[in-house]
Amino acid sequence: NSTTNNTTNNNNDPYLQNDFYPLQQASSEILAALRSDESAPDADLYRRLISSSGVGAHRYHRVEGDGLGRLKSSSLDNNAASSSSGGGGGSNQSSSSNNNGMKRPSSQQGGGSNRTMMMGSNVIGSPLGVLRGARNSSTASSSNNERDNNNDGDDNKLRPPSQPPTPYLQHDKSLPLPTYLANEVQKANLSSLMGLLPEANLVWLTRDDTLFLWSYDTSSSTTTPNISNNNELENYCSFTVPSGQCIVSVALVKPKSNVFNMKFVEWCIVVTTPEEVILCALAKVNAGHDEQQQQQNGDSFNGDSSSSSSNSVNGGFRHGNGISKLIPTRFILPTDSIPLTSIVGSKAGRIFMGGVDGCVYEMTYEGNSSNGGGGGCGSGGVGTKLTEQVVVGGKRMLSALTFGSLDSSTGDNGDDNNGYYHVGEQRRSKCRKINHSSTAPGLVASVVPGAIVRAASGIFASSSESAARKGGPIVSMILDEERHCLYTLSSKGKICAYDLCPPPNNGSSTTAVSRGDFNAAVAVTPPRLACVFDSVASAKLYLDSVSRGRMYPPTTSHSIELGTITFPGGNAAAMAGVGGMDGARAILKRHDQEMRVVKASAAGSSSKAIENEMSNSTGILHPVSINLVPATESKSLTLVAVTGGGLRYYISSLASQYISTAHSSQGTFADKTRGLDPKLVRTRPGRKMTFCHIRAPPPYTSGDGNDGFRFELAPSAVNELAGGGTSVGIPPGIHDRQSLGSTRKVSGAVGDVVKGYYKDGIFMLALDVDKNTSKSDDGSSRGNSFPFTSRENSSTRKTEGDAIVSVLPDFAARVVTADSFTATTNTSNNLSLQAPGGISESISLPLSGYEGTKSPVLPGGRTFDIATSTNMQSPLVSLFMNSETPTDGELQIGLTPSFVPPKVYRRRNNQTGTSSSLVVSYDRGNGVFSSALSALSNYIRSGQGYGFEVPTVSSNQNDLSPTVSYRVSRRHGCDAVGFSRSAEESLTARNGLRGKSTPRAANKSERLPSWLLRPSAAPLNCQAAQHLSPIGSGSTLVLNAGGLHVFNYSSLLNNLASALLRATNIENDDTVRNFFVSYGKAEGCAMCFLLAASSSSSASLRRKAEDTAKLYAQRPEMKLTGPSKGDGMDPITSFTFQPSSLYEGLVKCLSRLLRPIWYKPAAVVTEGRPIQRKSPYANYYARLPAKVELLLDDSTLDEIRRPLLLLQELMKSNFSRQVKRVPGVTRRDSSDQMDVDEGDSSPGLITGDMQKQRRAMQHANNASQTQYASGKERQAKAEAIEDRNMHSAYRLLSRSVQVLNLLSCLKQAHANSRLPEVQWGLLHGLTFNQLVTSQEGQQRIETLLNELVSQGDRTLLNRISQDGDRLAQTLSSQCYLFFSSASRLTYMGFSVANEALSLHASSQKRVLLINKAASFLRAASRHWYDPALVAGRINNRTSGSESWIDRATCAFEAGSPLARAAEVLMELENTDGMAMMCLTCAANFGGVKVSSDDRNEFEGKPGNTAMDWEKGLYHRPVTASTDTSASGTQSIVSGIDVTPADALKTCHSIPFYYLTKLLNDGGSANQKLAEKLLAACASSSDVKFLHSMYEHLLSTNQVETVLRLDSTSLENWLINEKKDNTLLWRYYTFHNRHVSAGEIMLKKAVDPNEKIPLAQRIECLTRAANSYSSASNSKAYLPSSNLMQSIGGYNPAQDRLLKERQVSDASLKANINEIQDKLDVASIQQRVLTTVEQSQNVDLDAEKLSALGFELLSPTDLYNEYACPLSLFDVCLLIMNTCHTNQSDTIETLWKSVICEETIPCQTTSALAVSFLTQLKQGSTLEDETVMQSGDYGNNLQSFDDGEWIPRLRNRVSTLGKELYGKGADYTVPLDLIVQALEGLRQAYNEIHKENQLSNPWPIETILSIGFSFDALYRSYDSLYLEADGDINWLASILELLKIWVNDAFNYDSLPAGSVGSSASSQLAQAVKNGGLIDRIRTYIAALDGMDGAIIDELKIGFSEVEDAIRKGF
Repeated sequence: NSTTNNTTNNNNDPYLQNDFYPLQQASSEILAALRSDESAPDADLYRRLISSSGVGAHRYHRVEGDGLGRLKSSSLDNNAASSSSGGGGGSNQSSSSNNNGMKRPSSQQGGGSNRTMMMGSNVIGSPLGVLRGARNSSTASSSNNERDNNNDGDDNKLRPPSQPPTPYLQHDKSLPLPTYLANEVQKANLSSLMGLLPEANLVWLTRDDTLFLWSYDTSSSTTTPNISNNNELENYCSFTVPSGQCIVSVALVKPKSNVFNMKFVEWCIVVTTPEEVILCALAKVNAGHDEQQQQQNGDSFNGDSSSSSSNSVNGGFRHGNGISKLIPTRFILPTDSIPLTSIVGSKAGRIFMGGVDGCVYEMTYEGNSSNGGGGGCGSGGVGTKLTEQVVVGGKRMLSALTFGSLDSSTGDNGDDNNGYYHVGEQRRSKCRKINHSSTAPGLVASVVPGAIVRAASGIFASSSESAARKGGPIVSMILDEERHCLYTLSSKGKICAYDLCPPPNNGSSTTAVSRGDFNAAVAVTPPRLACVFDSVASAKLYLDSVSRGRMYPPTTSHSIELGTITFPGGNAAAMAGVGGMDGARAILKRHDQEMRVVKASAAGSSSKAIENEMSNSTGILHPVSINLVPATESKSLTLVAVTGGGLRYYISSLASQYISTAHSSQGTFADKTRGLDPKLVRTRPGRKMTFCHIRAPPPYTSGDGNDGFRFELAPSAVNELAGGGTSVGIPPGIHDRQSLGSTRKVSGAVGDVVKGYYKDGIFMLALDVDKNTSKSDDGSSRGNSFPFTSRENSSTRKTEGDAIVSVLPDFAARVVTADSFTATTNTSNNLSLQAPGGISESISLPLSGYEGTKSPVLPGGRTFDIATSTNMQSPLVSLFMNSETPTDGELQIGLTPSFVPPKVYRRRNNQTGTSSSLVVSYDRGNGVFSSALSALSNYIRSGQGYGFEVPTVSSNQNDLSPTVSYRVSRRHGCDAVGFSRSAEESLTARNGLRGKSTPRAANKSERLPSWLLRPSAAPLNCQAAQHLSPIGSGSTLVLNAGGLHVFNYSSLLNNLASALLRATNIENDDTVRNFFVSYGKAEGCAMCFLLAASSSSSASLRRKAEDTAKLYAQRPEMKLTGPSKGDGMDPITSFTFQPSSLYEGLVKCLSRLLRPIWYKPAAVVTEGRPIQRKSPYANYYARLPAKVELLLDDSTLDEIRRPLLLLQELMKSNFSRQVKRVPGVTRRDSSDQMDVDEGDSSPGLITGDMQKQRRAMQHANNASQTQYASGKERQAKAEAIEDRNMHSAYRLLSRSVQVLNLLSCLKQAHANSRLPEVQWGLLHGLTFNQLVTSQEGQQRIETLLNELVSQGDRTLLNRISQDGDRLAQTLSSQCYLFFSSASRLTYMGFSVANEALSLHASSQKRVLLINKAASFLRAASRHWYDPALVAGRINNRTSGSESWIDRATCAFEAGSPLARAAEVLMELENTDGMAMMCLTCAANFGGVKVSSDDRNEFEGKPGNTAMDWEKGLYHRPVTASTDTSASGTQSIVSGIDVTPADALKTCHSIPFYYLTKLLNDGGSANQKLAEKLLAACASSSDVKFLHSMYEHLLSTNQVETVLRLDSTSLENWLINEKKDNTLLWRYYTFHNRHVSAGEIMLKKAVDPNEKIPLAQRIECLTRAANSYSSASNSKAYLPSSNLMQSIGGYNPAQDRLLKERQVSDASLKANINEIQDKLDVASIQQRVLTTVEQSQNVDLDAEKLSALGFELLSPTDLYNEYACPLSLFDVCLLIMNTCHTNQSDTIETLWKSVICEETIPCQTTSALAVSFLTQLKQGSTLEDETVMQSGDYGNNLQSFDDGEWIPRLRNRVSTLGKELYGKGADYTVPLDLIVQALEGLRQAYNEIHKENQLSNPWPIETILSIGFSFDALYRSYDSLYLEADGDINWLASILELLKIWVNDAFNYDSLPAGSVGSSASSQLAQAVKNGGLIDRIRTYIAALDGMDGAIIDELKIGFSEVEDAIRKGF
């Protein structure tokens, strides 16, 4: 009793440190419980086959009474006799069967004997054969007496129950046929059929050519209808086939939505005759309106049977809650004399039909396209006539509403020809029949006669198609829409599977159709035969293998018709299913007997009708029905076929590899299939069906016909009970008639099964064992299936009807385990039972004991149909059943990224234009247009304007247009259609996990995987869903001629409720204890909690359920799992924690309540589509708002929340110790009393404290010693763990309740147009599990709530004062775990700010409110811990690319409360408050902590229901370290790309945003606010914030603002952090620190350690030179424009004076000269680099290339390493010029190389040219180049003769000469060499072209362009003339030079001739005066004397003219 009193160390306990750790622990328990329900052995039907080992597997267990069970008081053994006892049981069910006042049908009621119909041999009961006759009226004895197996014994110990409590079926009521219908059916001449249409709650009956529909869900009146009374409607209607043919079959199908008006037509009725198929519409009628119009028009009801449609009184009949009318349509098909005996329809409106020829047909129909909406779509485009009919009414109103306007040209009365329309052009439609079993194309089949087509199909068809066609008529069809498969059953027992999926792509397992188009593709895909299964032949092989005791199933690969036979549970399970080897032999023997009878009958008859009848309907191995196994029952099995002998075939059409892998992973298929379409991969039928199991019926006998029906052990199964051990149940089997004598009738006679029905584990048989003696001598049946009264006394006749047997799954623990017998303690505490395993089922006769009789017969004649009442499945049940638990891989994908709908940026103050968020403005735009648009916006927000919700894009400055970003759809995920396919990720983009698929577009929401949007169905154990099945919810309907009989299903939970209500002493009540013994204590507690949490339970039942759970629960304990020493001192490591049954039951209960929603998204958001320009809204709207689809509608949400609330209250009241405190925190009070511990055997230690102290000392002395714990210590530890587990479960439960409350509040808030819009995009794709248990989900919700309460637009705040307060109060009281203190403070801050905005600027109260609002918002910012809340979702981000403005803009657009609060404070001009608020918030994410002002830290108070430990829970900061240099403080979960580092930057970006905005806008007011804001920011001690501010100002071109800050912090940042020498140079330059500026630039230019491009180095040298030049002419001074000083932030005592250090002028000049030299060389280097980069033939290694581009090279290296090796002759000359190197030989070589490079190699026709060029290249580097004399130009050498080289040479010589000449090294331009070379080239060229020597003096012009004077050029020419010995060519060149000289000298524009200022003139004057130019001219003339020729004369004249001009000029 004493426990340790030491306080728990909380520092390292994650349970106490992390608020979400308990939630995650509880979530893992929920996950384990969910998977446990899915992986239980009894969850999947196929798994039950596998788990067949153990005693009693595959047995039947007789249920007697009400199914509550009772305890066995004798021995533990159940002998065979007691197990197989028969009898009807004596349960009292009279009260339940008479609830509706219905008695057992008597001779006076519908279906009684007074409705006897005498029929002859012409009575046809079905299209394929005659009806079975009535039974012989032999007298029978009463039912057998029930054997009492309860022996008196000792009741002190708990014994195994003789009959454990099990679910059961009980007869509830019988509804006789209405008297009118019963009388009409008796009038049949040829045929009378009946059937159920449970989907529409209808019964159909036929009388020859007339169809009757009876709505049994309305009042069952049996009076004859009063035709004249128009005010009273009956609950039936009729329809007569116009052709008068007998009706063959009737089916209920869904109408096509594009043909019928779905508002009126919910169902269609298909009626077939041997020659036609007719489609009728079952339309809804407005009874009141129709009656009024009927009275006005004077129409009366016509009850004549000749009319085509008789719809009770006034054209309608009561159906459900309204009135319906059966309307024949124009869709009629001929059958081509092939009766269609089976019909099935799909949800999309497809109609499949099976014919007697074994073919599958489809009926397709289309509406009239001319009326705009299809032939029957109704309202669209119908026209004026329909409008008039709708308004006026009349008897054609409903037809027009259903099918469109009737504009018939054939007559005025649309009822002509017995009610069928004479359809004109306006009513023409398309309706055709398609044969999907034919191999001929549709066109061929429509032209070629059918007989030929069938013959050709038989020849050319595949083996499977041929086998399917040989199966005979199709008698049954079922459609598996979940697996997209159609199944057919033929009369010969062949089952075919047709694939409805789109065909695979290139043979792969996937399809080319994307997920979005998949349903549309399925709706048009023709059925393709996948496999054929011969059930009879396969069953024979199966049974033969079992009868021989073979271990392995037989091989069937040799035949395509035989299924793949498997033994899932091994040979033992296969034998157990049929009663062992003897049972298999008995079945085969019975089949052989039947075949002999068939052959004998066929031999004696010329017709094969008898053979077909017997081989199909009466064979023990022939299936009479096929039943679908849905995915909720099994993932592997797809069909259960029921034979005429009551056998069940368990069949799978799936591919064999998916049958076994269906259970390989955690409750789902293997992960490898997750990336593919599950509809195609997992459920596509394989090539062969798999025959998994055969289960024989429970063995039964009958000593007195059907009335003597009883269960009795089959002789063939006696061996199954032998072998020792405890025998449980009756083995399956059949009785052999010969073994029991001739007085007892037994099963196995031909055709015992009249109807067999199987669904969801419920198996019901209608058996007629008496018919074997009701044959006439000729073998034909006498009578009919309707009971009749002969002339014999009715009291001597037996009850006419079929015996009804119900078989239900049984999972009760019946086998006593071995440890129960070895237990030494109290048996009542240690009794252990286990379930037998396999397909264990309970059997009962639900009619036994009905109205005091023991007969199991259902009176009323032959059973026509059995079905389950398929009322519309509730959304909750649908969610529950389709809730497969995700795999571990799927759970690891993280949160779905949030979605922000694309919109225009929100308009903030002082902004105009189109940058607006388009918020509805209430104080502006009061015009008609604005009011209309505002009303439209409110209409959309309220959810009423579905389909018209559109946002606007307005260019209006006043922003008048309303907008909504989201529209909440009326479609919910809980609806039958589920979420929209548009939100599902496509197949092509799916790669398993999110993050590997194609990146989504920025304006689209994240697409969700199919397993998240629409989870697969999950087979669950029987207890998992029983809380969803109240009494009466799962009714089974049995139809016979006597009426409709309703059997209610009572679940195990309902049975427990009944037992608790009946119990007076729960503790001693054996019936209640029986539940815990049979199903375990944990499951028993779970059922009790479910009852206590049910709103339908009474207060007494809740109380009893809670007490029962606590009474029978097991305590938590530390269970010994390791070796034990036996002294009670076992090490603690040998024990593991075993939770209590209460906790296990609680987890089971909670998991089942949460299963429908736990792993499903709460909301799915998809982007709105853009509106096309042709839309009438295009002028006002840009795109539709984002569509929001919520998982739960209001009713479903409340249906889920109510039991959770009750469970929460249950935990508070029953587990207050664990709930009202956090375990491990509160210190327990201890007592000083020394209690003696009796459980510890340590001698001499009388108290637990002393024992603990001793063990502590032992452990201290030996640290390595293992720790020991006593029994009390272990129990205390177990209870401590249990307390935490309970507490964690309560946390999860309370948050689940509150998240449901939150969603309800959000939906109501969104519908309120006066409240801000809910940002649903934050919840996109988040599951309830993520919202409840994850911190990221909490952050998303807090972001949403903060946005909801922090709308900064004052026009909105003016409107939400009352509604906002109400919303805040609701959230605080009902959602306080999500609505944090930050949200409340935020709302208060905005409210105060809104009040301040409404006051005048000069008001003193406004100033107080501004400060108060700033305090509220600053206090709120201390609680903004969520990075995503502050920063918003940063979508499509690229790492590090966001600017500060982008981050701020993102925060504004995402609705960040920090951004909105800053907006309000800036509007209030509170810059200090805004800056401090941002810096305070930044401290939450790694910023420097700001001193708090606690005066206004208003926390508010959460709801009154919150406990102390819940205050502030889940609203604490992130505990991880915030390192802003890293990516964040927490791992980035998929979809959450916001880290604390992002939030920190956002806090800094908002002040920067406003600072930039104010600086850019200009104006004195803005400049003043900017300086105030800058001062507030600069006063921060946060160095990182200051550095970020510097960075931002520089990036926004506010360089001057930064340079005005003369702080050493800025300078240090520029030097150490920014490391931008250019920026630092500008900083120094701005402050006149030119020397420092020059030094920093020079250092950067010559720094060899940095890889700086050459161009930047040149720029740095240039800036350095300029800075030194400025320094020589400036003086140091303190800048007068210091910004910090002007705003009061500058302190001269702290910041050093920015004085320039003194430097001498000589040093400055030396530095300038040095820099200039470096610039010259660097320029040449840049030229080399450019040449290298542009050249393609340069072979330069990488190292040299890098040095050339990034280093400053010396002239020597540049010349020797680059210029010379690369033949850069120009560069070589430039280097020599720069370095003043005078090497004439080298210079001449380089110039020759330059000239030769432009001319050679070449070819020419002139020998003179060849000679000169050869001479010219001598001494150059191009001596090896070719100069060729040729005349054919047959090579690739350039031609010298064409002269193309002249302009290139001129340009190069001129350019190079200009760069060299006049730079102090003119010797690098050898004039004589250049003149001689150029003139030689000119003369050679002229000689080729025979040109005048005085033409084109281009050499002279080229040299003059370099800059040489005329005088120098003349002297060069004159000297060369003398060297040439008076060559005439040189004289011509001299003449040309003199002419140019003279012309320039005497034609100068600015100065007169002879002016000294003219260069040419002055040079000419100097040459004449001092140089003897005139004398030289005369010498030239004299040299020409004595020479002849035209050129001589021209030269003489020219020199004379020049002389004359000179003389005239001077």
